[in-house]
Amino acid sequence: MKRSISWGLMLCTAVMLMEACSSSRSSESAQPAPTDKGSALWLSQPLTIDGSDKDWPAPLRYIVKEENVHYDFANDGQNLYILVATSNKAEQQKIIQGGMSVWVNTKADKSNGDAVGIGYPLDAHSDPDHNLMAAAQPQRYQSNKPVTLDDKKFYRLYGFDKDSTIQNYTYGDSNSVGVVMRLDYNNAGALIYEAAIPLKTLYPQYNTSSSYASRSIAVGIFIEGLPPNANAPRGGGSGGSPVSVGMGMGMGGFGSGVGMGLGFGSGFGGGRRNNGSPNLYSEAQIWQVVQLAGR
Repeated sequence: MKRSISWGLMLCTAVMLMEACSSSRSSESAQPAPTDKGSALWLSQPLTIDGSDKDWPAPLRYIVKEENVHYDFANDGQNLYILVATSNKAEQQKIIQGGMSVWVNTKADKSNGDAVGIGYPLDAHSDPDHNLMAAAQPQRYQSNKPVTLDDKKFYRLYGFDKDSTIQNYTYGDSNSVGVVMRLDYNNAGALIYEAAIPLKTLYPQYNTSSSYASRSIAVGIFIEGLPPNANAPRGGGSGGSPVSVGMGMGMGGFGSGVGMGLGFGSGFGGGRRNNGSPNLYSEAQIWQVVQLAGR
């Protein structure tokens, strides 16, 4: 009789805890997604582009949970500023090794066809340094070799000069259109991408004495997928422990015994191949329409 009561209590407890976890999961998934059209933050002073988020208002206003990525936009009278951040280790490796490009379409179309873009980090196929070294020392530059920021020495600009081909630039060097971009880790270990694009470069025919306020743009963040055999970290700091309920019975050598184990956690991040990111091996395209701000 006591054993029956004990079983009943344990089963009730399991059901109640599972319902609580389910409720928490539902409330998390019910959080509002970024609106289709937002507005850039107005800045009275220019930002320093150094791969840090310390001078950006917190928290960042936009998030894509499937990619563990936060982002935001700002402008002053001279520049558009773009910030992309992730603290997820697997997503960081996806960006560094897989590559990323950021696009700005001044027609507010969610397309990179008529947009200008910044490519950094470059993927292995586009990175001239990687291709050169891989040809010279293939045994040291396998596709599953761990990649760090120090390995990413070049960036590309797309579409800024309509009459020229795509140009590679050494990371940290200036360019003729005034685009500035940096990628680094902050003190908390989050990977921070910052870019500043001159508004006069985006709108070469615009009267620079007038305000850019109310003009709308579409910003695209393209994160390439890792190759299937890439060396990516497992886990990633998002979500929590997996949810599990286990029950077991066993007969001991010195008598009978019945055991029941319960384990509970949040584990809502999900993940492909147990890597903490559900889309680590596929491309992500994140678009946001933004209205430029004014005084």
